[in-house]
Amino acid sequence: MPSSAAARSGTVILDHELLELVSALVCILRDGEVTFLNQAGVKMLGLDGGEAAIGTPFVDFVESDYRFLVEAGWDLLAEEEFLPLKLHRTDGTRFEAEIRVRRAPSPDELFLVEARDISKFVRSAEALREREERLQGVLASVAEGIITVNEQGLIETANPAVDRMFGCGRGQLVGQPMALLMPENMRDHHDEMFRLYLGGHHKLMGRSVEGVGRRADGTQFPMEISVAELRHGKGRLFTGILRDISERKENEDRIKRLAHHDTLTGLPNRNLLNDRINHALARVRRHGGRMAVLYVDLDKFKPINDTLGHEAGDAVLREVAQRLNTCIRGSDTVSRVGGDEFVVVVEEIGRPGEAAMVARKIVDVLARPIPYNEHACQIGASIGIAVFPDDGSTMDDVCKAADVAMYRVKHAGRNGFCFYSQSEPQDEIDYSDAPA
Repeated sequence: MPSSAAARSGTVILDHELLELVSALVCILRDGEVTFLNQAGVKMLGLDGGEAAIGTPFVDFVESDYRFLVEAGWDLLAEEEFLPLKLHRTDGTRFEAEIRVRRAPSPDELFLVEARDISKFVRSAEALREREERLQGVLASVAEGIITVNEQGLIETANPAVDRMFGCGRGQLVGQPMALLMPENMRDHHDEMFRLYLGGHHKLMGRSVEGVGRRADGTQFPMEISVAELRHGKGRLFTGILRDISERKENEDRIKRLAHHDTLTGLPNRNLLNDRINHALARVRRHGGRMAVLYVDLDKFKPINDTLGHEAGDAVLREVAQRLNTCIRGSDTVSRVGGDEFVVVVEEIGRPGEAAMVARKIVDVLARPIPYNEHACQIGASIGIAVFPDDGSTMDDVCKAADVAMYRVKHAGRNGFCFYSQSEPQDEIDYSDAPA
């Protein structure tokens, strides 16, 4: 039978052969010095061979900033599962390593050291961290609000723009339901749409929709929302892009107003007038009755422009617009269609005499002087009245009839009104005799 020494020698040789199969650095230390180093370790440390390391303190391969860990004692290191540190090769290059120390089952002070080169993982982690930092920087700088929402409808992340948009403190929205960002009367509808989407019964992704946001102080604002779905494993996350479109809506309203209102007086222009006439005409045709169109042309306006200047003329026109609005009901319309020409649409009149009452009010309010600086501007109004359907079967016919009636007043001396169906302008009104 082989001796016990020979058996131990064979075991050591067998153990060393097994350790050569390990792809990581493996060495055996006695009193902190290398007694064995496998070929993977030789390659990792840049040695010519394993013999070059025999008798070398392992601490010599440890970067100086990390030697205090080794000098604390191998027994202490053996209590750790894994320990990150930096090693260096014989050519002086350094690399990130992760070591694991275990006491060998031997009466001698033997320790088994396993080390792995984790430089690639560290670089990847650093690159990932840098990308994350850049991403967070981008998210912090963009004007749009960006949130992520889980399948329970709870907000998991929100960038600073969301906090600013909704007037919340940093991180205050995390863990809150997304419906919290909406007015209370819209939250149930949102929850129902979200539930239907999760069940596959509603299309929500891939399009932008306009909605209403609710700030922390309760104020509301128009916002645009676009949502994308991100699947991770068996779960789903939803990324929402939120935009405060208050300024865009204001610009749209301003453009719409400019397209339909006179810039000087703020009254409806010809475009809006035609639209309102068409709507009024449709109502009369559905429900019967009459409507009247009054053409109002200012008298003695040109001399004001000629003597006092256009600024004075503009001031007079603005005052005329305000006075005309005091003569009509909320359902009626006053429009400026030219330099000193205005059109009044009187809806739903029972008889033409009601239009005559409006015309008399206009003549009276415009007969009062209009102050401008130290001047009292005196004007008047010549008004032509036409009634639908009495004076025409279309609004074009009625408008032309009102224009004709207005010129009759001009030719008869101005500052009065006349129905198209009458041959002479009116001065004193007998409402019972007005055209029926």
